[in-house]
Amino acid sequence: MAMAQKLFRLDLERPDSPDELSLASPAAGDKVYRIFLDPTGRHLIINMAKSQETYYLSRSSKKPKNLVKLRGMAISAIGWNKQNASENSTAAIIVGTIKGILLEVEIQSGDSSSFFQQNLEQYSKQLISLGEDQPITAIEFERMPSSSKTEYKYFILVTTPGRLYQYVGTVPMTTEPPMFQHVFQNYENLQARFQEIPGDFGTSELKLYYSKYRGQPTSFAWMTGPGIYYGKINTSVAGNDNVTMETRLMQYPESEGEVRLKHPLSIILTEFHVLVLYADRMRAMCVLNEQFVFDDFYDTNKYGKLLGLCQDPLRATIWAYTETVVFKYKITHEARDVWQMYLDKGEFDLAKEYCKDNPVNLDKVLTKQAEQLFLDKKYHKSATIYAMTQQNSFEEIVLRFIQIEDKEALKHFLHKKLFALQPNELTQQTMLVTWLVEIYLNCLGELRESSKDSAQYDAVQDEFRKFLAQTKIKKCVQDNRDTIYQLVKSHGDVEDMIYFAVLMHDFEVVIDHHLQQEDYQKALEMIKKQPDIDWVYKFSPILMQNIPKQTVDLWIELGRKPDPKKLIPALVQYDPFKFNNKTQGNEAARYLEFAIKTLENRDQAIHNYLLLVYTKLYPNKLMNYLEQQGQVS
Repeated sequence: MAMAQKLFRLDLERPDSPDELSLASPAAGDKVYRIFLDPTGRHLIINMAKSQETYYLSRSSKKPKNLVKLRGMAISAIGWNKQNASENSTAAIIVGTIKGILLEVEIQSGDSSSFFQQNLEQYSKQLISLGEDQPITAIEFERMPSSSKTEYKYFILVTTPGRLYQYVGTVPMTTEPPMFQHVFQNYENLQARFQEIPGDFGTSELKLYYSKYRGQPTSFAWMTGPGIYYGKINTSVAGNDNVTMETRLMQYPESEGEVRLKHPLSIILTEFHVLVLYADRMRAMCVLNEQFVFDDFYDTNKYGKLLGLCQDPLRATIWAYTETVVFKYKITHEARDVWQMYLDKGEFDLAKEYCKDNPVNLDKVLTKQAEQLFLDKKYHKSATIYAMTQQNSFEEIVLRFIQIEDKEALKHFLHKKLFALQPNELTQQTMLVTWLVEIYLNCLGELRESSKDSAQYDAVQDEFRKFLAQTKIKKCVQDNRDTIYQLVKSHGDVEDMIYFAVLMHDFEVVIDHHLQQEDYQKALEMIKKQPDIDWVYKFSPILMQNIPKQTVDLWIELGRKPDPKKLIPALVQYDPFKFNNKTQGNEAARYLEFAIKTLENRDQAIHNYLLLVYTKLYPNKLMNYLEQQGQVS
């Protein structure tokens, strides 16, 4: 803090022990004009009003030292190097004067022991002059992201009472000072980009907002005559000399009741608000809706008039001060109502970001977004968002989608809603699965009847089958298979009924279907794939009537697994005269001979049946068989 010719240095960790410092040999009647403290609190520059002497004070020093090379200059702004972390050096900084001059300066603390007194300024170099009619009011610069391995890229923002200048350029990594000369030399024959706001009141302020210290700034606010010029900072566009975007002028309030407010004195920019200081109050304007949301009035008779604002970039505390008093502000829960403001603006993604930890508010945002998408006829996106809501009536949402021509939207909503259900919500799962199966079957039926687009039919059928095969769906339909079978059968969709039966491992249904269609070979193939030998006994009679050779081949392939005696009912069904014996042979005899000779079966029924076959069809084999059996016995 500066008061007349004295400085008071206060360590916030030890506020009860301030340092009182005096300036060296001040001129008679001289007083402090401006002081400039870097963001880390390590470096302080003091400019005097009358003598225009400039002093430097490091955090570790108790005696301000004169800066010779800045003598005679009325310093009005300093752009600090936020990349600098040194205790002993400011690194390259940019100094602005009331005569529109910009200089690059680097200051060493001079605290290290040296026999001879040296200038603290390592160098001081003029970069550009904007003209004596344009006093510099603020300077901000930052290093921009760059893919170059040999150059740094910087943007520099400079303000006067009525203009905001932008300078963008590169600096070689190995350059000698002054480093920013490389940026400004690009504008020797080129007018820098600037924004002019008419109606200035002799001064202005520029503030940047950083979400984290030493990160990239994301927004800016420029205090001008008619209002606050606000916008976003964009440092990601390569080759662009304009780093500001989405800019707008936010008007000051014309009056407050019967008291007309004078020009503001200072501003501070936070993430969502601009704090505006007047002589007797501080007001907070929300940058999202440009509404003033906070007023803090001061008793000027008691404290004096407010003079300015400053902010601690590390602790995010804000300080307002008069000639005798300092007030501290701490911002808390700034974003608590931001979701509602973004919602009112229709910026749903941002609204969700700021209420993701509040389920009730999040549901309101999702509902509003879904309604807007529905009105915009973006039904699929609307269905997706509606399915995420919790408080809306399911029936009302479904009714909205039923009434539109796009039937896919309803299916999409039901599908999303189904997979949002919890595992214990079994009744709801059953209802939605059954409804979706009905929708798929209706769609397939319509496509079959129209016979216009086989590719679309195949696509829908493939989608339906993938739906049924999903683990969650498969479990549900297994528990309700009878209902699903009835649905599929009622639509006459044989293909999908067979697919569903296979999916449910209801292979008997599949085999029965193949037999009804007289597709005996497919029925036989399905039996081959199953481990249950009872199916061989059950279906062999009809197979022996139609494909005896293939059936006997299966029996022989199964070896000792089937009991030959249990195959006699199938053998009885075999009609040898139905087939050409020259090509087909007698399949009953072939299996009975295999059972007796290879399997060494001694069952009387098997032997008796083979004797019967020989007697009727192969009497010449009868004596040979009897002789063999006699030898065996």
